[in-house]
This record gives sequence, C-alpha cells and structure tokens, in this order.
Amino acid sequence: MRLYDEIFKNADGGALSRCIVVPCGGGYFEGVKSVGDFSTERIVICFPKQTVEAEGKGLSILKYCDGDLQIAGKILSLRVLTDGREG
Repeated sequence: MRLYDEIFKNADGGALSRCIVVPCGGGYFEGVKSVGDFSTERIVICFPKQTVEAEGKGLSILKYCDGDLQIAGKILSLRVLTDGREG
C-alpha cells in the first residue's frame, strides 16, 4: 500500500482517511468517525474533517468497526460535503 501512502502523505485532515469504491459496486472507507444518515439509497459518512455522501441502490452496511466501514450495493455517486452542505 505504498501507493496510498504516497497519495495521502500531503493530504490535509489529521487522521488518514481512505476510500475504495468499485464502479457500480460497494465501497470500503477507512478513518470513519461516524455514519450520519443511512438508507438503501443514501449513506452519509463522517470523517474527522469532512463528510461524504454516497448515493446508490440497495446500499447496506456490511461492516462498521474501529473506523472501517464497508458498504454493499451499487454506489453510483460520491459527493464531498462541507459542514453538511455540498462543497
């Protein structure tokens, strides 16, 4: 995972946050602080300094433990929110 280390070494955000999204599939998110809102079409993922909204179809949480979140279903879009608003 040296590639990730290189990509994120200059990222602003304190705790390291990473995500892997499979096109028209699920995703895996690291450094998650909490889950803000959850439905089968929308999941709001809160990181220490940002919030991300995942929208899709048939979304479900497979794993949420120690800051790791695994989502199943079809993620169709990700949007970075600033203070709960689109940014």
